[in-house]
Amino acid sequence: MTGNPILDLVISIAGVSFLVLLARLIFGPGGRNIDHAAAAERLGFDEPDFDPTDWLIGEDAALARNTAGELAVVIVHGDGLVTRRLGAAAPAPFCKDGVLTVPRADNTAREVHFTLPESQAAPWLRASA
Repeated sequence: MTGNPILDLVISIAGVSFLVLLARLIFGPGGRNIDHAAAAERLGFDEPDFDPTDWLIGEDAALARNTAGELAVVIVHGDGLVTRRLGAAAPAPFCKDGVLTVPRADNTAREVHFTLPESQAAPWLRASA
């Protein structure tokens, strides 16, 4: 390069910044919101024996419950969706200060939150207890 370490560093930072900007322009900011149709399609593909009767849709996650009271969560991950079925060994969802929290189902998932009144959160808490 130039032989001047500071100038070389500035050129490198500018080059990397340009590549990041170019990737953003080409591929967009990434991430997505979730809707009922996308969540139902992904859950049906990943868990074909899970027949949801109730849904709770948030910004970046959806929670589904079947007639047996089992829960499954559909989470936005990058530009796609992933599902986790919450079995008996999974930590139970809990509600605090108007936020329903679904703990991580396993080490590959993340905790998700839904903002709703405790009266609406109650059925989701009983289903997992």
